Amino acid sequence: MTSPSLGVDALRAMRNQRRRHRVADMEWFEALYKVYIAAFLGGSAILFLSGLSTDTPLTTQQMTNLLAHAPHAVGLIAAVVVFIGLRSGANGGPIAVEEPEVRHVLLAPLNHAAVLRHPAIQRLRTFAFAGAIAGGTANQLLGRRVPNAPSLVVFAMWGAIAGALLGMLFIIAALIVHGLGFARWMATALATVLAGWQVIVTFNDSHIAGPFDTIGSISLWWSRHSYIDIVGVVAILVLAIFAIALAGRLSLEALSRRSSLVSQMKFAVTLQDIRTVVLLRRQLSQEHMRVKPWVKVPKALRKDVVIGRGFRSMAHFPLRRVIRMKLLTMTGAAALVAAWRGTTPAVVVAGLMFFIVGLDAVEPLSQEVDQPDRTDALPHDRGLLMVKHLAVPALFMFPFLLAGVFVAYVAEPHTSTLMYSVLLGIPALLGGVAGAAINAVKGAPDPAGGATQGLAMPPEVAGMTTMVRAVWPPAVAVIASLPVLATRHGFETGIDMLGNTLRAAGGVVILLILVGGWVRQRDAIHVWFRNIQKAGSTPISKVESN
Repeated sequence: MTSPSLGVDALRAMRNQRRRHRVADMEWFEALYKVYIAAFLGGSAILFLSGLSTDTPLTTQQMTNLLAHAPHAVGLIAAVVVFIGLRSGANGGPIAVEEPEVRHVLLAPLNHAAVLRHPAIQRLRTFAFAGAIAGGTANQLLGRRVPNAPSLVVFAMWGAIAGALLGMLFIIAALIVHGLGFARWMATALATVLAGWQVIVTFNDSHIAGPFDTIGSISLWWSRHSYIDIVGVVAILVLAIFAIALAGRLSLEALSRRSSLVSQMKFAVTLQDIRTVVLLRRQLSQEHMRVKPWVKVPKALRKDVVIGRGFRSMAHFPLRRVIRMKLLTMTGAAALVAAWRGTTPAVVVAGLMFFIVGLDAVEPLSQEVDQPDRTDALPHDRGLLMVKHLAVPALFMFPFLLAGVFVAYVAEPHTSTLMYSVLLGIPALLGGVAGAAINAVKGAPDPAGGATQGLAMPPEVAGMTTMVRAVWPPAVAVIASLPVLATRHGFETGIDMLGNTLRAAGGVVILLILVGGWVRQRDAIHVWFRNIQKAGSTPISKVESN
């Protein structure tokens, strides 16, 4: 009789052999050097950029508010993470094994728990590590504003622990929902209850603890120690063990579907193809356009084909996409409030949130770029079509502006907040659309046929060019969020606060006009630049013979 552990031993031997093959082909000195460079440069960049922040220390009242409300606020972030994790588990996440593992290993007469336990632990470990980096970075930024604070290492340590627990919560929630076979509506209902509970606790200043306050309390252990938090940490670890134990109950159909999509997404990430990543992410979450539009587009708006197409596309957006865009906008508005209160690096968070919102808003433009043959077949200039596609996303941002104004007013309940939030919110949201438009349009075909010219560049030049192409779109969105710093400066100095805001917003408007001009004249600029390059590379002998 065959031993039941024979198959598991064979699987373990196969994985060890694959690992040895990978290790055998690896240049250890080069790998260690890359790790050293990445850790050194990454850590140095974080510390250097953090040191550029000249934020003023917190006052006594601000410190009191921080210690009182930070556990609820960080718990709200944890509630959002759990919400996303529960939804991911209902959609078949969070594990994505390789296709051969699904087709051969999981269909073999093996215990599925023994096969999937290792990928689940790897996933849990990866998210815990990523969360630790994010939490440590955020906490050491906070430590620079705390007067008479302990060393930044202490701040970073407790932030890293809280961040690791946050990352683990995402995987734990997804594994439990997937393993227990929760329906999507059940997962959504549970996530809504937990998130709603935490929202009420956060904004009502009640003495009732939220379900995720422990995460925020752990991040404040540099100031106070609440040993009740240890119970919360132990509970998370117990849930992690339970979630790993459910790995054998994961759906093979969901694993097969995700393995193909995730492999394509990884390839798209290596090519920095954000558009493909967005499309694949929608497939992973099973997000589909509405069959019936929210509202019927009036005939007056359909006279222009491009404008009408944009409005019809927005009218078919699914509810989950609209809610996601609302939440991202509200998060960006909260980050702008944090920047107004003195945390300057929060401007980067706001810009990135608005950039992600813009990626969804420019969907009609992205679809136009995805089908260049149809665009080129039209008797119209492609640049003019691209510019027309920007009109509807820009108008589509105004309903989301109201959500941002609401968040700003709740955080700063003053009459002037309404005016300044509008003055700051309009360029910030339009900057997100502009950055997303740059990201979409740069994927259009090069009219000068220079798609492969980068292959002849030196590696240093090609790497720098690739980095600039990847960083520039979100950088535009971040720049569009900078006027809040001008507003803060005017308030702190008491010198022309409104004038500072208008001048900074005017600068962003000029930037947006330049982006629109680049979209309109992109093809002409590429042709002109390619002609200049050809003229500069003409051989001297050919010039002399002429």
